[in-house]
Amino acid sequence: FIYILYNSGKDGNTSANSADESVKGPNLTEISKKITESNAVVLAVKEVETLLSSIDELAKAIGKKIQNNGLVNEASQNGSLLAGAHAISALITQKLNKFKDSEGLKEKIEMAKDCAGAFTKKLQEKNAELGISGATDAHAKEAILKTNNTKDKGVDELVKLSEAVGNLSKAANELLNNSVKELNKP
Repeated sequence: FIYILYNSGKDGNTSANSADESVKGPNLTEISKKITESNAVVLAVKEVETLLSSIDELAKAIGKKIQNNGLVNEASQNGSLLAGAHAISALITQKLNKFKDSEGLKEKIEMAKDCAGAFTKKLQEKNAELGISGATDAHAKEAILKTNNTKDKGVDELVKLSEAVGNLSKAANELLNNSVKELNKP
């Protein structure tokens, strides 16, 4: 009985009294919200990273066609492949435009948006070489093959986009980790 009275609040109930307010733990509702929002951003960035890596996979098909035993060479028929890269690029831009300006990520989101827009714009500007069914292997490589030496048809912008998305991913993961760490704070 003494224990109950000693540990109880007003009128004998077990709710915290004003003395206990100073030793309150972390606000779990607020932290949970931060973790949920941070996790959503991480997942959205991963989706953009996946789309970006699909352009890298398309680059492996430059100068190729499907045959019954797999891929075989077929030079200078890359128009549809480049149209696919353009469609993916536009989708990346669309996904990035849906991002909220999350706490601490606004600058990184804007950088990724700018780079995605620049890549899409470059592909469109070079449509005379890239927008034809007979787009050459050399032109296609200059547009989407990151390891190509000549980068004047989009590779330079694609590399910058990859770096910007990588930086955004790193920052989003840090934000999530920091949100989780708040659980351990007194």
